[in-house]
Amino acid sequence: MKKKKKIKIHKDHKGRNYIRESYFVGGKMKFRKIYVIDGIPEDEFYEKNATDIDHLRNGEYWLISSDKDSDDLCDKSNNNEPDLSDNKFDDLPF
Repeated sequence: MKKKKKIKIHKDHKGRNYIRESYFVGGKMKFRKIYVIDGIPEDEFYEKNATDIDHLRNGEYWLISSDKDSDDLCDKSNNNEPDLSDNKFDDLPF
């Protein structure tokens, strides 16, 4: 049974944490920096913690949750009938 290798977190010259991911291009080894926040890659951290406002600011309209909007429109309890009675205007002098 193999042990999982612990991911080593490095720091760049600005003090940000990142993981080095290696890949090959044309027979040469290249490295990619994947920045992390609290030990989680920043893309996953953003997906977990982003609000609808964050998605709107970044132009990611397909990620905005529409569940809240559709529930309000289809809710039967919100259908209030308008008050059309003129009883409150009966005592006007004109």
